[in-house]
Amino acid sequence: MLEKIKYRLSKSLLSKQMRISCIAVMTAITIAVVTLLGLSLNTVEIFDGEKTYTVRSLNMNVANVLSNLNLKSERYKITKTTVENRKTEVEIAYAFPVYITIGEQTQEIEFTGGTVLEALEAAGYTPDGDDFIEPSLDTVITETAYIDYTDIEYVNGSYTEAIPHSTKTVYSSSMAEGSTTLENGLDGVKQVNYTEKLVNGVSEEKTVISEEVVTAAVDAKKIVGTKKAASAVASTVTTSASVKSVSTLTPSSPIELDENGNPVNYKSKITARATAYTYTGNKCSTGVAPQPGYIAVNPNYIPYGTKMYIKTADGSVIYGYAVAADTGGFIRRYPKGVDLFMSSESACRSFGVRNVEIYILE
Repeated sequence: MLEKIKYRLSKSLLSKQMRISCIAVMTAITIAVVTLLGLSLNTVEIFDGEKTYTVRSLNMNVANVLSNLNLKSERYKITKTTVENRKTEVEIAYAFPVYITIGEQTQEIEFTGGTVLEALEAAGYTPDGDDFIEPSLDTVITETAYIDYTDIEYVNGSYTEAIPHSTKTVYSSSMAEGSTTLENGLDGVKQVNYTEKLVNGVSEEKTVISEEVVTAAVDAKKIVGTKKAASAVASTVTTSASVKSVSTLTPSSPIELDENGNPVNYKSKITARATAYTYTGNKCSTGVAPQPGYIAVNPNYIPYGTKMYIKTADGSVIYGYAVAADTGGFIRRYPKGVDLFMSSESACRSFGVRNVEIYILE
């Protein structure tokens, strides 16, 4: 009996010791787990400009942490992140929409505040002084805003353009009268430099700033023959030497005249208003002493030194062989007129004002 009591007492004591040992082990495990969890937790502090949110989490993903917070707005941008050991500090700024309209296109961006210039730069634009922007670039935006942006750009460019050639008529005494030949001309080329105004990338106007001749045009020539048949020449052609004229100048060789008293060979013909003048005591503009045959002209129209043959259309006055040697005030009112030198005032009064035919010889 006594042995049974001893056996039961020893078994009870053994069971109690085992329970105490288990409790100790569980306590140790719990302390170890809590310690490990404490060492594994991360601290995330979020500051939104007004309030700081502190979160302890195993999760290091800031975006996930932010998504679980009850923030003032779901529109925000992370402006700064600092990580030190197991602590992450995050600064955010609440955003709002800004609508930028260029032409017919509108772009929306998330903006956290600043000037119109900063909003445009955030959208990828670089405005300059030529652009039109409403509101102005220095306007501060703190809430939803609408910006009208007109991008204006000036660019330089150039293109080539043809210079049309003209056709000149030249008279030749080496070709039979009535015959003609044509020497082909050639168009020239010029470079046109311009400034182009682009509005939102579309050309709106071009302004030509200069032109440069790359290749000059070559005029075509229509050559008209004036040489008469031998029999006709013998019966109808005379020379200036056999005609009484006002001019006292003598050409290097007599000028051949047709049956109408007109030169057979000449470069061009001009019909002009003519007046007359006489001695003034001064030399001609070219320095020669005045005499009948030296005439006054507009040198921009008939260059000095030009040799010519002059007569009235009806043939009543044959001025004859003449040289452009002088000019006068008459060219202000009659820039294409001529003034014929006469030997006396009475000759001038007799001539008056008439239309003359001027045959340019050389």
